[in-house]
Amino acid sequence: MEQLFVFGKPVGKQSFTDREVETARLSANFSAGINTFLISPLRWGKTSLVKQVIEHNNNDSLLFVFVDVFKTKTASEFCSMLANAVLRQTSTAAEELIDNVKGIFRRLSVGINLSPDKMNPLNIEFNLGKDEESFEEILSIPARIAEKKNARVIICIDEFQQVAQYDDSNTFQKVLRTVWQHQENVTYCLFGSKRHMMESLFDDESKPFFKFGDIVYLKRIPFSYWRDYISGKFSSQGKVISDKQIERICTAVDFHSSYVQQLCWYVFLYSGKTVTDNDIDEGINELIAQNTALFESRTESLSPTQMRFLTAVASGVSEGFSSSQVISKYKLGSSALSVATRKSLLEKGLLFIEDSKVSLSDPVMAMWLLDT
Repeated sequence: MEQLFVFGKPVGKQSFTDREVETARLSANFSAGINTFLISPLRWGKTSLVKQVIEHNNNDSLLFVFVDVFKTKTASEFCSMLANAVLRQTSTAAEELIDNVKGIFRRLSVGINLSPDKMNPLNIEFNLGKDEESFEEILSIPARIAEKKNARVIICIDEFQQVAQYDDSNTFQKVLRTVWQHQENVTYCLFGSKRHMMESLFDDESKPFFKFGDIVYLKRIPFSYWRDYISGKFSSQGKVISDKQIERICTAVDFHSSYVQQLCWYVFLYSGKTVTDNDIDEGINELIAQNTALFESRTESLSPTQMRFLTAVASGVSEGFSSSQVISKYKLGSSALSVATRKSLLEKGLLFIEDSKVSLSDPVMAMWLLDT
């Protein structure tokens, strides 16, 4: 049986729905050389969207490079990972990769070793110092590749908010901005899973990346698309699900893309030929159970006040956290403590602000909080 509902990883073409507007905008930005910041809460489909755009636009004139920098902890690791991705993904064979390395680097010491990764058998090692000149040389690779191949190179960097965690991050961000803004045939798409941190990089006029490019906020997929997509998946397997039941599934997880797919899968497993409301109840219980260990891990280091703040948001409080009524009801301590708690939870990525109101980044965590 085909994989009906995909969650926990980027979705492929068969499980991709809607995003026509965002797809068109990203494609236009990439072709026109406009840098783009893609922002949304965790698991709303940013990576899937970018990979779809890459699949539809990759050709001789547009060369795409995709790199996830989540595991990097230093500026040197970032540069090394980016350089490896660029050289590997723009080379059609190992011989070309080696030629590119020999032709590009003059000052830096570079080594090419065998890698256990079957998809990328060659690993490029750079003897990077901490000086800006070393960083600038390695960050110039995309522009040199673009010139050599007479093409535009599109660099898509996932989990870009990691750069804010490096030592002397602001200096490194200035280096990135200085080098990248002068690369005429290289375009950058920067996105990540921690919305608050991403916004702080691009929306703060004191930061190096302020006004560096177009900011695209990913919205929820509308019900009309989910209705057709979900009913079609159930129907393909001889099952019937009503529009009302599909709406209940979507609203239960606040139209969160990954959770809609995951909940649909559990409902599919529990249901017979015709989906019942009890099947959806069972699916929701399974969804909470499957994520309980994750929620316990993400909240184990939180203070009692932070947990009570999250419970307040899960209960429907979205503003007025400094009011005496909210502070008293949820035991938030004081107005100043409430403000500090809100800020810390935003920085941790557990909350996000939408239309000036505070929401939990994870709607299933909201159900778990109210259930414990």
